[in-house]
Amino acid sequence: MKKDNEMRVFALAARMLKSVAHPVRIEIINYLIKMQKVSVNDLKDKLKITQSMTSQHLAVLKNVGIVDCDKQANVCYYFIRNKNILKLLDCVERCAKEHLI
Repeated sequence: MKKDNEMRVFALAARMLKSVAHPVRIEIINYLIKMQKVSVNDLKDKLKITQSMTSQHLAVLKNVGIVDCDKQANVCYYFIRNKNILKLLDCVERCAKEHLI
């Protein structure tokens, strides 16, 4: 039973890593860190991509529990749900910068 639970954790970890392995999604996460809560429309304008593409990227991040949304009237405001992802992205960013030097 312990092995099954461990494998489920590994599978989710792999899905989380895959979900952040996209430059636009990293940009979304970084913007949400700065702004705390952002609407899809604001994100679309910031990223200069369509609303559909923005929503698709947010859905990927939401499906693995990295972001969540707070719906107010007709607007969804997205925010970082799992703050542990920030540690991961900080580590990856430092590794990337070191590799470029």
